[in-house]
Amino acid sequence: MKKNILLLLISTIVILAICEVAIRLVLPQINDHDVMFQFEETVGWEFIPNKKGAIVYEGGINHTIQINGEGYRDVPFEEKKGATKIMVLGDSFVSNISVEADEVFTKLMENKLTDTSVYNFGVNGYGQIQEYLVLKEWAPKIQPDVIVVMVYLRNDFTDNMSKNPWLYPRPSAVFNTDMPVQIIPPSKKYTTKEALPFYYKSHLYRLVKNSISNIKSKNDTNKNIAYTPPEVYTCRDPLEEDTKLMYETMERLLIAIDDYGKDANIPVVFALAPSMVQVEDDLWSQIEDYYPSVRYKKDMPNATLLAFAKANQLKIIDLMPALQEADRNGIKMYNAQEQHWTVEGNKVVADVLSKHIKQTVVHFE
Repeated sequence: MKKNILLLLISTIVILAICEVAIRLVLPQINDHDVMFQFEETVGWEFIPNKKGAIVYEGGINHTIQINGEGYRDVPFEEKKGATKIMVLGDSFVSNISVEADEVFTKLMENKLTDTSVYNFGVNGYGQIQEYLVLKEWAPKIQPDVIVVMVYLRNDFTDNMSKNPWLYPRPSAVFNTDMPVQIIPPSKKYTTKEALPFYYKSHLYRLVKNSISNIKSKNDTNKNIAYTPPEVYTCRDPLEEDTKLMYETMERLLIAIDDYGKDANIPVVFALAPSMVQVEDDLWSQIEDYYPSVRYKKDMPNATLLAFAKANQLKIIDLMPALQEADRNGIKMYNAQEQHWTVEGNKVVADVLSKHIKQTVVHFE
């Protein structure tokens, strides 16, 4: 009897081990995204310098990313003699962890523009407040010839309001008529994540856990109540009063960033990054059906910021037309689950930005 129990136990362990190895090879489940960051008292959080981690999402995304010694997803910041330097600021659409390092649009721009170094200062979850702080810290160090700021039209509006923390609390901004923007550091009172139990390192366990969660989610009749797409507010026509405040805050931050560039005699180019919902027609139809009695304009954020930029003489480029054209030609611009640009999406963005910089920035003419 004991022998049979022992044999059963050994057989079970062997089967589980085989399953674990097979899942790691064929269907990995563990994503290191959240452990790639640490609290930082000025900007709220940052990539952990020299950190390496696995990035795994549905749809075939499975690779390793490497953070450089300065805390950004780029090669070590080394100046190339005589090269034109472009500093790119933004959130996860700039860090672009869903593609390989040499597939990110900043690297592609570097290949397209002769004798040019493109520095990737993208950090997941950042809004323009944090990008402004990064600009003030790093521009004096690398002395860029051009500054590019990526504005994500889905959640940058709410990120700048500093009401919702990400993995860690955010800094906030205060605007006064008699002084430039004032940044208030984030609170240091945050909950440190407890170490996960050892079995969370098992891909088999995570597969079972994720499968159960997916089943519960599909059967949850209240799932649409729990989450409202940001486009329902940012693309509403007319905008509600609280959303107008988000737009006003965004505009003031763009002016602050541009003023910094003017003071340093560095041209600043703002790039409008649309959401997947704005680009893909079938997803946009779901927004129009969300509140049938409300009118929506797909390009409301784009048109509003383009008009503001024109009135205030800001250099700005809207990426949506090129991304929409490619999508309507059957080329997927966004990863369906992870919702960031695909390899092809990065190519389109690199092409548009490179051409725009050549045409509008005097240094490249």
